[in-house]
Amino acid sequence: MTDQPDMPSALQVTRALSAVLGKKLADHSAEDIVLTREEAALCLGLADGVAENLEQGEQDAA
Repeated sequence: MTDQPDMPSALQVTRALSAVLGKKLADHSAEDIVLTREEAALCLGLADGVAENLEQGEQDAA
């Protein structure tokens, strides 16, 4: 994820994703949950941001 002003921070994406998934998982009787395209994009964005952060950490450590 980038630090451009029009892009949400990784923390903002994480909080949004946590809120979405928390609501969906709150129904303990549901065997499955369904994500919208936007929700899936949040998940992917967060995963990409975490991977980018970890890769940068590894490069900095080397």
